[in-house]
Amino acid sequence: MKSVTIKNHQESLKEPSVVWEKYTRDAKANSNRYFVFYEGKDRQYYDCRIRNFTNNYNAYEVGGKSKVLQLVDKFTHEEGYKLKNKLFFIDKDYEKYRLDSDVYMTPKYAVENFYVSHTAIERILKTHFGINEDDPEFSKVLDFFNERYKEFIQHLTDMNLWAICCQLNGVKINFDLLGLKNSADKIVKIKHEEKLELLVEDISFNFFESMYEKMLSEKIKKGSEKNGRNYVSELSIFRDRREHIHYTFENDIEEYRIHIEDYSRGKQLLWFLKEFILSVENKNGGILKRQFFIDDRAIMTVFTNCADTPDCLNDYLKRKCCLAFN
Repeated sequence: MKSVTIKNHQESLKEPSVVWEKYTRDAKANSNRYFVFYEGKDRQYYDCRIRNFTNNYNAYEVGGKSKVLQLVDKFTHEEGYKLKNKLFFIDKDYEKYRLDSDVYMTPKYAVENFYVSHTAIERILKTHFGINEDDPEFSKVLDFFNERYKEFIQHLTDMNLWAICCQLNGVKINFDLLGLKNSADKIVKIKHEEKLELLVEDISFNFFESMYEKMLSEKIKKGSEKNGRNYVSELSIFRDRREHIHYTFENDIEEYRIHIEDYSRGKQLLWFLKEFILSVENKNGGILKRQFFIDDRAIMTVFTNCADTPDCLNDYLKRKCCLAFN
């Protein structure tokens, strides 16, 4: 019970009202600086990139995308506040369009997507495993990574398209129910030298739809609710909009399908990266002699200097971090 209380307390500190109170207190003490607002733990990615432009900033973790946007709205409409020295960072998720210029939104699903590019893997091999481009292991690992990564994206394509179709019809999927929020270990097993091993018989749109309905029904039977979620209502809405969801999948999803890599869930991609690295380590029958301890909680921080930095992020920081404070 104690751990739940601590967790709830930690989450409450990320509520917009609490963050706003802390910001106003800090700004009153020293307003001649930048104030940066992140979604969740994305600070692990952004901080070192912001420091390329300025060290003069205070940073705040906000509970999620919608809560960051609540703060943007408050700054915009609250009398006496301006956005010029405020920076806001959110994930694209399944959104198709960009927001206003004062908010930076990732061009891909989330910041975690920047950790799994070809160039990011090259940097990880050089920096953390001490391998040079001329070493035979270098090209081998890269080739294996590119093959497995392509398979991974393909295996999860229908899952992501299903979730996109649901969201476009007002149904936000709770991936916790499917056990797929932070990984894909219920669907695939990663082996660097072999094709990904599927752990389920079906990975189609219909499979995820029926599995989700089943999980919601089981929650209702158990009479369990979590964080105030009303599973009876969620199941009712899910069923009511099923026909519209199917119509969207069959008629209005082509652009998402073409760019599905950009809409692949970031935490699952980060899990793939970790599992791939573990599989190529020598102790697991791999080809890399050096072993590397990977802490799930710190993986973004450890590899942050190896992750890609898109041009649009540098452009945003260059434009926003140009004030001359007194």
